[in-house]
Amino acid sequence: MGFILDLTEMLKEPKGMIGAVVVIAAIYFLAKWVFAPHPDDEA
Repeated sequence: MGFILDLTEMLKEPKGMIGAVVVIAAIYFLAKWVFAPHPDDEA
């Protein structure tokens, strides 16, 4: 819960907003990469 409160506090600042966007984008692309089929990675 404290993490969410810190996040909302951070979003009030422009640099916090940019940081949140970067974090969300990183999580999104990581999840997309992890869940995508990898036909070349038959290790």
